[in-house]
Formats: sequence, structure tokens, C-alpha cells
Amino acid sequence: MPDMSSETTSAADARGLRATPASDRRAGGVVFDCDGVLADTNPCWDAAFRDVAAGYGLVLSQEQLARLHGTSLATAATTLAHWAPRPAQLPELLTALRERLVASISAADLTLPPGARDLLDELYGVACLGVASNSPRAVLLHVLARLEITGYFAAAVSADDVPLPKPAPDPYLAACQALGIEPAASFAIEDSEIGIRSAIAAGLTVIELTSAPPPREPGHRGTGSTLQVTSLADPRIGPLVARPYSGQQFHDER
Repeated sequence: MPDMSSETTSAADARGLRATPASDRRAGGVVFDCDGVLADTNPCWDAAFRDVAAGYGLVLSQEQLARLHGTSLATAATTLAHWAPRPAQLPELLTALRERLVASISAADLTLPPGARDLLDELYGVACLGVASNSPRAVLLHVLARLEITGYFAAAVSADDVPLPKPAPDPYLAACQALGIEPAASFAIEDSEIGIRSAIAAGLTVIELTSAPPPREPGHRGTGSTLQVTSLADPRIGPLVARPYSGQQFHDER
């Protein structure tokens, strides 16, 4: 198993993967989630949740897995401790989750989802790009390096870099601050309700990556200024986020 601790950098280094001169900073940018957006690592997280829960006599249902989707390891540990029929100590649970997640991701054949590389190529140099993730920092940097996309991003913020993980706005606010961009002029690309709540709370416009977009309900959380797409290859994404910010809200016009 690779030692991901060697990939841990200082918070400043983690947020400054590619230097962005002040003169190059735009009013807005694009902040990507990682798990489920840039990398198909959600099965790795599910495997970690299932395996650790089983050690405490808990068989997770699909509904419970869905509730854990997008959470940080600390939040997941607290939730599993509450659900487990056997007594569970949080530090022990957190360590077990981290170790199982590292093992699962290390063994996975990580690939970029369809359209990801083309979208990054299209946006690189046009918009400031960053990552805001609920992963531990070492795991996040490991995944970006494995996918060979580290160089696209001027900032990468993990759950380790902020006081509160998603759904709090902290990760997206920290990413915007590191990039030198305005949240209200920026976009987030997310796949989980927890991540969408975080981005909206931070003031970003959300592009939601979903496997099967449900019918919209006015006022439903996660909609409004959110564009829903089923792939990063959707041709609407690039022109939408690369055009100069006009101060207007963006709406799904489907």
C-alpha cells in the first residue's frame, strides 16, 4: 500500500499547486469537487464505509450509504458511531476509515470520467481552476497525481485545510480565497447534496453532475441557479463557465 503521508504538503503548498500571478486572476473561476466528479472514487468510499461498519456489527443499507455520500471521514465516523449496535470510539473509527479508504483507493484503477480531460484543457488558462474536497489532504493529492491532473489546478483544498468540512461553506470559501476569485462570480461542479449545499452556502453557482437528473421542483434545495448535467462532456459547461461574468444568475434552460 502506498504511503500517502509522503504526499502531504503544507496547507499553503496544497492550495498553491500551480502559481497564479495576481495579474492573471479573474473575477471568477471554477472549483471542482474531486470524488465522483474528477475521479470515480465513490465506490472506494462506499467500500470503506461498509467494511468498517461491519466490524461494529452494522450492515449499511443503500439509504444509509446515500446519507454518507459526500461526507468527510470525521463526519462519517460520528455517524457510524451513532448507528453502530456495538460501542465505538470515534478516534478508533476515524483511523479505521482512513486506513480502509487509503487501501481501497490505492488498489483502484483510477480513470478520469468522460469529458473531464477535454473540459480541463478547454478551461485551463481561461478560468482559474481549483478543487474543494471532503477527502483528507494526502488522499486528495494522491488522487490528483494518479490521474495526472495536478497541474491544471492553482488551488486544492481538503477537509484537513478548513475548520468545517462540507456541507459548511468553508472548503469553497477557502478555495476561492486561495485562487483570488469572487465566490459570486464563480462556479462549483458537484455530485452530492452535501457538496451542493456547501457551494451554494459559499455563494457559488453550482453545476450538478448527476447520473439521472430528476424533474425540477421550484425552490428545491440544490436547484435555482444550478445546471444539471449527466457528464462533464456536456457541451454547455465550457461556454457557460468560461464566458466573462456578467453579474447575472445562471439557470438551466432545458
